[in-house]
Amino acid sequence: MSNNPQDFIKGSVRLSALPEIYFKINDVINDPESSFGDVAEIISNDVSLSVRLLKIVNSSFYNFPLGIDTISHAVSIVGTQQLRDLALATMVLTAFEGIPEDFVNMKDFWRHSVACGVSAWIIATNCREDNPERYYLTGILHDVGRLIILENHPEKAREIMERCRSENKIDFETEREILGFDHGPVGAALLTSWKLPSTLAEVVKNHHNPLEDSEYPLETSILNLADIFAKSIELGFSGDPLIPPLLPEVWENVETDVNSLALLWNQIENQFNETMEIFFPD
Repeated sequence: MSNNPQDFIKGSVRLSALPEIYFKINDVINDPESSFGDVAEIISNDVSLSVRLLKIVNSSFYNFPLGIDTISHAVSIVGTQQLRDLALATMVLTAFEGIPEDFVNMKDFWRHSVACGVSAWIIATNCREDNPERYYLTGILHDVGRLIILENHPEKAREIMERCRSENKIDFETEREILGFDHGPVGAALLTSWKLPSTLAEVVKNHHNPLEDSEYPLETSILNLADIFAKSIELGFSGDPLIPPLLPEVWENVETDVNSLALLWNQIENQFNETMEIFFPD
């Protein structure tokens, strides 16, 4: 068994899992001669994606006083890169299918991922960070490495799960014991193969090791805290029933007032329920 996370994604059917429309959106955004209209036209060609994006931009995430009823309007108000991040977060929720049910219930898994994304968005907004959409995206993507391990190395995944249960250990600690790394670096390897921004891959890579990430300390701390919040409020289930300890340094990096914690959690729960209605109406 290789101790290189890159080897875990070799042969994965997920390497080409992102729909072609994402790369078209990205190409247009990176073209200096393109316009808002060009981005809007590409997105509008996908009716399902357009509907979900319009629901998100009309949700309490933004709280715009007037309704936004066209993708062109959404692009002009929200921004091209921000809408691209929201589009990617929407697409990823349908990118993984066929994971055995005895490993993980995928609806519960994505519920946890959405909860983590919502938590990261709200924490980032509370920290007055620009483009909170990128934090939502990291939350949606933070555990994809776990799915790659389940898909490509089910025997190791089962060994990890059994040891976690028998020894009452947190999953990422057991992954490090058995694999030499946890699911964060595996997820980062997948995101790199998808040619997503290196910032995104680095934050996902270190979300269970936030003090090791010196380049993006705030982004990684926000994702780490969001993951803990999502598990503490019991929104969804990623496969690990244990809640990691909150590191004091993470709390200091995020600079969240402990007195506002109840309000923050209430915001997260309300926004989570609204977001789940968008993605999983049934």
